[in-house]
Amino acid sequence: MILHIDKQIFNIENSGCLLFVKTMGENVRTFEEANKVLNFAKLSRNDTVPTTSTLFFSPNICDTTFSLLELNNTLLKTIENKEKLVIKGCDSDNAVLCTENTTFHLSKGETSNSLLLVKPTISFEQIKKCDQERIQKIEVCDIFHVYLEAHDGKPSLHRLEELLENTEYRGPEHESDINSDDLYTMEELKKIVQISDFELQQELHSLDLFEIGCYVRKLNFEYHFRVLSYMLKLIDENSWSLDTIDYEETCNMLQDIVPEEVIECMFKKYTEQSRFLDGIQMYRYKEAEVCQFHARVILSTAGKFNFDDFMQAWQESVPEGMTPTESMLHGIAIINKQTSPKVIWKFEESSLPDSISERFHTLFEAKEKWTIEEITPYIRRLVSNPQEVNGLLAKYARASKVQQELYFSAKHLN
Repeated sequence: MILHIDKQIFNIENSGCLLFVKTMGENVRTFEEANKVLNFAKLSRNDTVPTTSTLFFSPNICDTTFSLLELNNTLLKTIENKEKLVIKGCDSDNAVLCTENTTFHLSKGETSNSLLLVKPTISFEQIKKCDQERIQKIEVCDIFHVYLEAHDGKPSLHRLEELLENTEYRGPEHESDINSDDLYTMEELKKIVQISDFELQQELHSLDLFEIGCYVRKLNFEYHFRVLSYMLKLIDENSWSLDTIDYEETCNMLQDIVPEEVIECMFKKYTEQSRFLDGIQMYRYKEAEVCQFHARVILSTAGKFNFDDFMQAWQESVPEGMTPTESMLHGIAIINKQTSPKVIWKFEESSLPDSISERFHTLFEAKEKWTIEEITPYIRRLVSNPQEVNGLLAKYARASKVQQELYFSAKHLN
């Protein structure tokens, strides 16, 4: 590209394109002027394409309200495929950009180069196909030194929890206490919460959120435990095995005390299809899900527990045939094996801050050393895929070995 600015000639790249920058008040460039510039550059018309481009600044330059966004491959494909792309956030929020299944955090980037916004014009590929000499005018509408960058990241769920905290579902007998103006449908939450639609659906499961009467509700913890207890009690009453749970029978037996839509939601969370029996689809209870919730119930009743006493109470609380294991406690509790006796206390992942640095600070403040199995559930939600967990640990933690086992502790010790 031959660039002519203020009577100086710059050979930017060998694209065969001649470009003038026209200052305010000048007349339109002519072919004679174009040829004169080529002579200065020791080039001929054969070295360039027939079209000469004249760049001039709009009288209303910098009056636009545009922002420039740098597209990564995912965002570019989203636009090319004409898929949904939405910026979400209130006035006080840091904006996020959401595709159907991914959330990107937006931040400002700066460049010392001037980025010019021009009105639509023919592309260089089209220029090369033109075989007649012509002068093309290119109007510059704005000049930028700041642009937006999109970073793949996990969404914050605090807004979602805040919106739903006043409408916890505690059973049909308490529904008269709920202000209908505080209820949100799934479609309303998609517009408000800074999270992609796919990720929002995923979080319904992890946060014990259910759609009840077309509204998204969080089950009250005590009510949640009561309904699950009703469901599990039917196993002994009907002599069911853990993998022959009948959904229809469960609904029929509990219909007078639990709404069917609540049972349906609980079934989706705690069971999975097992086998057909006499042509009827049977279900099995998910051992890890059931055991973990019972652990949360016991841990919520007090501060610290003797670990051995806790394990005994935990085993007695779950259905016969289920076996609680220590790994089921990861993400909901801390076990201190350095004390005598060993102790355990409640420590939920959902209670930790979203900021990565603050979360690691909280983790190492609560416990000095963590194994990879212990710490992973507390940082998994901060990354897009499991492989990135090791990268976070390398950046924010210090690895060391104790009796051949790898532990992670604070990177910068006081």
